[in-house]
Order: sequence, then C-alpha cells, then structure tokens
Amino acid sequence: MLLLLLTLLFVIGAGAGSSDYIFLYHRAGDEVIMSCNIVDSSETSCSIINWLYNRDTSGTHTIVRDGQINKVSPQADKLSLDHRCSLTITNISSEDAGRYICRYGNTYEHDTNVYLNILTLSADQSTDPVGGVTLTCTLWRHTYISCEEHSLRWLDEERDELKKDDDEVHYSGQMNCVSHLTITHQSNHSRRYTCQFVKSNEVKISANYTLVSTVDLTSDSTSNKMIIIIIGASVGLLTILVIVGLTVFITSRRKTGAAEEDA
Repeated sequence: MLLLLLTLLFVIGAGAGSSDYIFLYHRAGDEVIMSCNIVDSSETSCSIINWLYNRDTSGTHTIVRDGQINKVSPQADKLSLDHRCSLTITNISSEDAGRYICRYGNTYEHDTNVYLNILTLSADQSTDPVGGVTLTCTLWRHTYISCEEHSLRWLDEERDELKKDDDEVHYSGQMNCVSHLTITHQSNHSRRYTCQFVKSNEVKISANYTLVSTVDLTSDSTSNKMIIIIIGASVGLLTILVIVGLTVFITSRRKTGAAEEDA
C-alpha cells in the first residue's frame, strides 16, 4: 500500500522532483490556511507565485496568478493570500476538496502540493415508522486517492466502536470514502455518534452528530393534547348542564307563578 501511494504521488506530481506533499484534514465550514513552502522568509512579494487546483482528471485550474486571485475562479470569493503567499480558504465545503499546488513562476521542480481532505457528516430521516435515521460520513478528497478499508469508523457516546448490528443500529460497512450508519431504534434520550477517519492507527479527523429523540416528545405532546381535549370537553359539558339546569329552573318558576295567579 505504501509503495502504491508513493507511485501515485509521483504520477500526479508529474515529475515534481523535490516537491513537498502536505495532507490536510478539515470539516466542512472550517477555514483552511495552506502554506507555500517554496517562499523564502526574505521574500517581500508574491508577484511570481501561482496557486493551481485540481480535483480529478478534468484539468488543473489557476486560482492565483502572479500573486493575484483569479476573479473568474468559482472559489474566488473565499480565497485570500497573506504576505507569505499562504492561501486561505474560508467556509470550506466538499467542493473545495482536492489538490492545491503552490508554484514559483512556471517551474514545477519545487512545487508545494497540498491535498485538502474534507469530512462531512449528515443525517437523513428514513421512512421507518419509529423514526429511523441514517447517518452518512464522507471523506471528500482528490479522486486519485481512495480510502483504505475500515478507515472510516463509527463510535457511540461511550467511545465504543460500532462494527456490527444490534437492536439500535445497523452498520452497512464502507464503500471507498463513504460509510453509513442507520439508527433503527431511537431511545428516549439524545445520543451522540462520532465518525472518524483513521490512517496508520492515527485519527486524522472526526465529526460528531447528536441525535435528538422525538419519541417521548411526541408522546408527551399527544398526552398534552388529549388532556386539553378532555378539559375542553368537560368544560363544554358542564356549561351545557348549567344552561339546561337554568332553563329548567326558570321554566319551572314561570309555570309555578302562572299557576298561583290562576288560583
């Protein structure tokens, strides 16, 4: 696997010579700062620095040319360059994952290659009548780089790894850089689930999702509604009885009064 990775980096580096390779791991919404290691501390200008980006075989795009942000780049509004020519991307999303290259002029021998990996964790409500929820954990990265088997791991709030099905969860395994966990039964309290990306037994990035149960809340809500209905019905019935009673009383009084006058 290590030999394959090194070969892969050589191929996508296009003969980069002594290029640097940096792997960054972030969550969606983060701010990322990518250093340009080819810039000497004595440099006072980024006018000869270019930043390039590619995600797959569709091509490489110049996002910074001669120290200036390329305004036609889809990422332009999120990009900035500091005095050391480091590239900053704000509020990153899965679309920003991929390979970023800091290049000095038109020479690539000393490129700085930064691979931005972005972890996302989302939830989808299923059609399960008890409110099942499917969590999807995805590591977005350059399409040339896959994820090793069992590199995405699920943990419960006790930090125990979830590797098999039980009464509460269904683990559907991992397909490349995507893993699903279905919560088949929601307990009566909130629970936190964690997805980790692990490489060489080291956690590179993780994300948490707190599942708030609606089972009891729905039950309480239904109970409250029933109580309100019962109270309302009782008040209504009592009102009717009072009105009927008053009507009977008044009618009776009138009849009694009329009888006394006739006598």
